[in-house]
Amino acid sequence: MKHILHKSMLCLLLLAGICISLNGLEVFNYNGDADYYKLSSLRTEKQVIFTTERFKHDKQLNERWQGINLQDWLRKNEYDGFQSIRFESEDNYMVRIHKAELDSMPGYIVLAKDGKMLDSTEVRVIFPKQRDMFWVRGLSRIYLEDFKAAPPPRQIFVWEAEQAQLQLTNSLEPFEQIKGYFFDQVMSKLMHTDTGSVILVSRDGLKTRLEYPKHLKGSVFELTKDNNLNLISPIIPPGMWLKDVVYLQAGPYALIRQDFLYRLPYLYELLQWSKPDRIDEIVRAVTARKTVSLESLSAPDAEPFIPGDWIELP
Repeated sequence: MKHILHKSMLCLLLLAGICISLNGLEVFNYNGDADYYKLSSLRTEKQVIFTTERFKHDKQLNERWQGINLQDWLRKNEYDGFQSIRFESEDNYMVRIHKAELDSMPGYIVLAKDGKMLDSTEVRVIFPKQRDMFWVRGLSRIYLEDFKAAPPPRQIFVWEAEQAQLQLTNSLEPFEQIKGYFFDQVMSKLMHTDTGSVILVSRDGLKTRLEYPKHLKGSVFELTKDNNLNLISPIIPPGMWLKDVVYLQAGPYALIRQDFLYRLPYLYELLQWSKPDRIDEIVRAVTARKTVSLESLSAPDAEPFIPGDWIELP
C-alpha cells in the first residue's frame, strides 16, 4: 500500500518527531511528492531469489537474497522521467546512480537474507554486478532527481558548418550498416574536451545529461536518410538512445542544427537557463562580431555559416 505525502505534511511529521521511515520506505519524487511504503506492504510484492559472491573481512561470502526487482517496481509505481536516483540509509549513507546505468544493471530491494526476513534496519538495495560499496544497508529513502541544469554555453556553433571537420564513416563499429560520425571525434574536435557532462536535446523535446566518457565512449551519431542525427551508444541501453538530436553542449561550447536556431527561446525554458530581457537579438561572430535578429539567422537568404562561426546568447 502506498500513501502520498506532500512536502507540507511530511514537514509536520518531522517537526512532531515522527520518523516514518523506520518501518518503511520513503520515495521522494522530483515533482515534490513523497510516497511512503510500509515494510509490511513491500513484503507482499512479487519477489525473486538471487545470490552474490564477495570477499569481505578476510572471508569469501556466498549469500542468498530475496527481494523485489527494483526496475520493475519503479515502473509499476509509475516512477519515470527522472535523470538519476539516490538511495539513502537511516544513517545517511548515500549512493547516486544515473538512470543510464540503472537501466543496464539488475537491482533489488532486499527483504530477506539466507531465508530469514530482514527488519527495517537491515532492508537494503543491492546491485549484484556492482561492488558492495554501491549497496545500501538500512535503506530508508529513495530520491528521484530531475535533469540537472548547466549554465548556457559561451559559444554556439552550427552543426552543418562544423561537420566538415569530422570524418563521415560508412561503417561505425561495433554497429553494423550505420553511416555517421564517431562521438569521440565530436568531443575532441568540436567540444575541445575529453571528459565532462554532455547535454543532448532531441527535436521532440527530450533532454538528457550524460557523462563522457563514462556513458558515451564509443557512441556514434547515425546520419539517417532524412539527414537526422541519432545518438547510439554501446554503453547505455537502447531505451536511452536519442533520435534526431538538434542540440549538444559540453562545457562552454554547444552545437545546434541550423533549422533549430529559431527555437533558441524554447531552449531557454527547456534547459532552465536564466532568461534575459530580450532574446530576439543575439551576437553573431563571422568575420566580425555583430548583433543580428534571431529571425535573420533562419531566413532563406541568411548569410551561411562557415567553420569557426558562432553565436553568443544575450
